[in-house]
Amino acid sequence: MKNKFQYILLMIWILLISGIYAVSYAENAEGYFPPQPKDITVLVSKPTISMQLFLNNNSVKEIDMKLNGKSVTAQYDEKQQMVFYVPKKPLKAGQYKVDLNIALEGQKFIKESWKFYVGKNAVEELPSPSEEQKKALNYSNRYRRLLGISEFKLNDSLNAAAMAHSNYMALNKKFTHDEFTNDKGFTGTQAYNRAGAFGYIGNFVAENVSSGSKDYQDAIDGLIDAPYHRLAWIYPYYLDLGYGAKDQYYTFNFGGKKALEDKMIVYPIENQTDVAVSWDGNEIPNPLRFYNTTGTVGYPISLSYFSKNDIEKFTIEKVTLKNSKGVLVDSYVNTPQKDDKLHDSILIIPSKPLEKGEKYTVFVKGKITFKDKKVKDIVKTWSFTTVKEEKSKNEWMKKYIYKDVKGHWAQKDILDLGESGILSPKFNNLYKPDDKITRAEFTEFIVNALGLHTKPYEGIFKDVKKDTNKAVYIEAAYRAGIIKGMGDGSFHPDREIRREEIAVIVMKAYEKKGSKHKINQSPVLSFIDKDDIAPWALKDVKLAYEIGIIKGRDTGKFAPKDFATRAEGAVLVKKLLEKI
Repeated sequence: MKNKFQYILLMIWILLISGIYAVSYAENAEGYFPPQPKDITVLVSKPTISMQLFLNNNSVKEIDMKLNGKSVTAQYDEKQQMVFYVPKKPLKAGQYKVDLNIALEGQKFIKESWKFYVGKNAVEELPSPSEEQKKALNYSNRYRRLLGISEFKLNDSLNAAAMAHSNYMALNKKFTHDEFTNDKGFTGTQAYNRAGAFGYIGNFVAENVSSGSKDYQDAIDGLIDAPYHRLAWIYPYYLDLGYGAKDQYYTFNFGGKKALEDKMIVYPIENQTDVAVSWDGNEIPNPLRFYNTTGTVGYPISLSYFSKNDIEKFTIEKVTLKNSKGVLVDSYVNTPQKDDKLHDSILIIPSKPLEKGEKYTVFVKGKITFKDKKVKDIVKTWSFTTVKEEKSKNEWMKKYIYKDVKGHWAQKDILDLGESGILSPKFNNLYKPDDKITRAEFTEFIVNALGLHTKPYEGIFKDVKKDTNKAVYIEAAYRAGIIKGMGDGSFHPDREIRREEIAVIVMKAYEKKGSKHKINQSPVLSFIDKDDIAPWALKDVKLAYEIGIIKGRDTGKFAPKDFATRAEGAVLVKKLLEKI
C-alpha cells in the first residue's frame, strides 16, 4: 500500500478526448488542428513547423508556406496526415512568423498565420535516450504487450519535455501539470506547449505525473492502477512515449494520433491472472468523490471504447461484477453521465477489497451514440483472477519481459534478473541470449546487480563518449574499482568480453559487496586448458571457481579466450548475487 502523502497523482488531460485543441470536423469533411509551434518559445533550433490536416478523401493541390516572408518548401505527409517543414539550417534566436496557404481539390482553401520564438539556448539536436528512459520504455511496453496493442517508442522531444517538467517540479517543489512563467526551469504552461517547445510533431499529447515513488516501475504501476491515469497507458493510438525523473518527481508524456479504427479495451484484460485485490484510492481528482468515501477499495476495472468517430453519448444500461459463486460484488460505477472526467470509458470500482485467489466476471451492457446519430451497442462479458498472495501482484509480467527466451536453458535466470531491472534488452523486448555480450553490457549488469550509484557523464575513458552505450554504468564501475581501462585511457565498450575477463570483473564485484571472510586457499584447477588462462586473470579464475560462481565447459575446458554470451552473463550475475 502506498502512503498517500508520498504518492499523489494528478489528473491527466487527454487532449484527443477533451478536444481542447481540435477544430471540429465531421467524418466526411476536412479538418485540422492549430499549427505547431505556435505562440511559444521553442528550445530546438531546427523545429518542425507543422499543422495536422485530415483530408477525408480530399487531396492537397498546392501548399504555400512562408517563414518571415520567405517561401520555404513544405509538404504533406499522408501517413502522418500533416503539412510540415523542417529548416535545413538552425534558426537564429528570435521571432518567426509563418504564413500557410493550402489549396485543396474542389476549390477549397485553408489559410493560417502564426508566430513562434526560437530561444537563446535552443539546441540543434536533443539528447539520445538515457538507459533509464530505455528501461522505462521496456517496462511500459509489458503492459502494452499484455493488452495486445502497439508498443510505445521513445520520442526524443517527449523525453526532453518530460525531463524538463520533472526538473521544474523538483526545482520549485511543486507537484503540478501547469508551469508558471516566473518559476525556475519554466519551459511551457501545459504539456502540449512543452512538447511543442522541444519540437514534438503532432497534436495528440497527454501527460501523467507522480511523486514519491521509489522508481519508475513503482510510478508506472501506480499510474496504471489509478483508473483515470490508466486511460493514457491503454489508449492504442498513443505510439510515442517520453519519460523524465528528478528527485522522485516522475513525468510521462504520450503522443500519437486520432483513433484509426474503433477498439474496445478492458482492464484487467480477459483471463488476466495475478490481479491486485485492492487500490488505495489515491488519485486527484478522486473517482470516489461521488460516493462520500475515501481510502482502500477493490481494484478498479475499466472499459473503454476508443473510436475514430466523435462520440456524443456513452450510456450504460447494466453493469455487474460477480465472484465465482455468482454472488454480486457491491461496486461504484462511474459513467460519462456522472463523471465529467470520462468520455469514452466507464469505471467499475468494488466498494471493498476483492478476495484473494478468486475469479471474477464482469458484465457491461450499454450503447454509444455518435455525433452523426449512429448507435453502437456495447455488450461485454469477461473474467479475471486475483492474486493468491499480495507479493504475486503482476506476476504475469515475467511472460512479457523478453519474447525470445522461452525454452532457453538460461530462461529462469534471465527472467528473474530482467524482472528486477538488472538486465536490459538488446533491442526492444529481445534479450538475444545467444549473442556475445560486450564489455559495456556486462558492466551495466554488474552495476545494476550491486546497486551502484551512477552520476552524470564525466569523460573518464577517451572512447566512452557521452552518447556511448552504457557510459554512466562504465564510469560507475570504474569509480567503484570494479573495472579498469586498457592502459591507454580507453575501455573498448563494444568489444565482446572473454570468459577470463568476466572472472576478474566478477571477483572485483564480490570483493566490493561480498562477505568479508578470507578465501583460505586458491584451488588447483583441473581444466585441461588451464595454461591458456592469462597470468593477470589466473588468481580471479581460481577464486571464482572455488566459491562456485564460474564453472568450466562440459568438455573439461575453461575456455578462457572464448567470448561469453548474454545468457552466460545473466547466469554469472545471478550466481554472484546468490554468493553475496
